[in-house]
Amino acid sequence: MLKKVITLAFAAFMAMGMMAQSVQETTVMVGEKTVTAYTVSLQKNADLVQDAMNQRLKEAKLKTKKSEGYLAALDQIFPEISNVSMSLYTKVDEQGKRKDKVTVVTVCAISNDLTISQNAINSNVRNFVQNFAQYVNRYEASQNMATEQANLKKAEKAAGKAAAVVTGHENDIAKAQKKIEDRRKDIEKYQQKIMDCEKEIAELEKSIEKSTGKKVEAEKKANEAQQNVRAVEGEVEKYRQMSE
Repeated sequence: MLKKVITLAFAAFMAMGMMAQSVQETTVMVGEKTVTAYTVSLQKNADLVQDAMNQRLKEAKLKTKKSEGYLAALDQIFPEISNVSMSLYTKVDEQGKRKDKVTVVTVCAISNDLTISQNAINSNVRNFVQNFAQYVNRYEASQNMATEQANLKKAEKAAGKAAAVVTGHENDIAKAQKKIEDRRKDIEKYQQKIMDCEKEIAELEKSIEKSTGKKVEAEKKANEAQQNVRAVEGEVEKYRQMSE
């Protein structure tokens, strides 16, 4: 469905571009000569149209250079127009200050002689200009598509980087959670050790208390034994004195 919508939109775009593409025959000055030319007006950016013309002539394998204010392919065979050597002059003139409208001017001459009649190729020149007007639409669409594809790649790359950052943070969070879990287990171990130590302390305190009680009892018995010893000693001393 999406492909169909894009196709219909592209077709509408092409149709709109062709509506104002009426080729006109006129005369222009090339150097000091007045010659027949074919022009077409396009509601396009001047740089875009010039790039399209450069690409169109490159695809036709024509060698070009600047001549008489035109982009010229001199003394070459261009089968679309002529099977004999010819020269093609093209120029993209801006119309207005916004650079959003241009006039494409095209002049052809047999053997690079602008004074020779070119009636035999006029229809071919007109077709070339008309076809170029349509070519500009396709070129613009391809450029827009290339731009969108480049933007898509940039967006995908940015999304990939963002996803990597998210993954990195997720890994950091997972590591932090693991450390928290490990510390909680350590706390549980230490708490158990504290409980064991407290239990041992309680048992030792009971042992001390028990030993303290035994100590008191032993000290009491020792005191009683000492008292008995002193009593016996007193009796002995008494009997000793009596025996004297």
